[in-house]
Amino acid sequence: MVLSTLATFAAIAQEDAVQPEQDELISKIRPGPQDEVLPIEVGIIVIDIDSIDGANQLFVANFAVIAEWKDPRLAEDINYIRVVDAEDVWTPNLQVLNQQKLFSTFPDQVQVAPDGTVTYPQRYWGTMSYPMNLEDFPLDSHLLEIRIVAVGKDRSHIDLVASTEDLGMSEVLTVTDFEVVGWKTFAKDVQITPNIPELPGVVFEFEAKRLVGFYIIKVIIPLILIVFMSLIVLFIDPSHVGPKFSISITAILTLIAYRFLLGNLLPKISYLTHMDYFLFGSMFLVFTVLVETSIVARFMSYDKVREAKTLDYWARYAFVILFLIILVGSFTVT
Repeated sequence: MVLSTLATFAAIAQEDAVQPEQDELISKIRPGPQDEVLPIEVGIIVIDIDSIDGANQLFVANFAVIAEWKDPRLAEDINYIRVVDAEDVWTPNLQVLNQQKLFSTFPDQVQVAPDGTVTYPQRYWGTMSYPMNLEDFPLDSHLLEIRIVAVGKDRSHIDLVASTEDLGMSEVLTVTDFEVVGWKTFAKDVQITPNIPELPGVVFEFEAKRLVGFYIIKVIIPLILIVFMSLIVLFIDPSHVGPKFSISITAILTLIAYRFLLGNLLPKISYLTHMDYFLFGSMFLVFTVLVETSIVARFMSYDKVREAKTLDYWARYAFVILFLIILVGSFTVT
């Protein structure tokens, strides 16, 4: 009886000793033959885009990532899906490559089907960086990406493939100054630096087009009014030199203030945007009126009233023509 009991305890102890070793293999070693590539299907669902910030070259998104692969070692003759802690099974080291600060909201767990299919869902919210070309601002559109890569792996070990299901993006988004006009999910190898081999990855790409209505109402129309404030100078009698100078200088100072305001909407870039062309063209036009006023004042100092009025008369037509050239050219130049 004693010998039988001792033998039973010994068998249990042996099973306990083997089980941790098996669990360690399942959690440390990639499933499937080691000389074959393990395919991992990755789907990305964008729940919301909170904001797109061109000045800081980032966007804020709420999205979910669903990865699925086969692990025959986890197959069992059962009829339900198990929920297992991710640390107890092998999982690919998936990372959001262009993240700045992300928060995950789901527990770090996987779902295991009876046939050994492992599904790892996770939801993220936070900021991601992405370079944006702002030359066409405020008529710009951008192809923004959420990049998922398998860190520490290459194509000889695993292959990330885009999900065949069209998970896509929510129809209602929080972002107010951009419109999402299209998206797609595709597999793409990512090379971080030339000295590091390419990492297998999956990319969710969406096109965001800026809604120009805000800038038309809040920026462009007020700028046009300020510019045409200078046109009033050309209708004031040349004898009133003081008011003519005051209006011209006020218009220039106001345009300079607008330039600083627009600077908060853009990063410190070394190239000009469409809005910059329009603003600088407007400042040049207003400065030209100031120069014209100085010439008129010179004429008046020599009692050349007729010449001063003639200059004002032709300057009105020149002003309108130059403004139309600046307006059309600023937003069509490439």
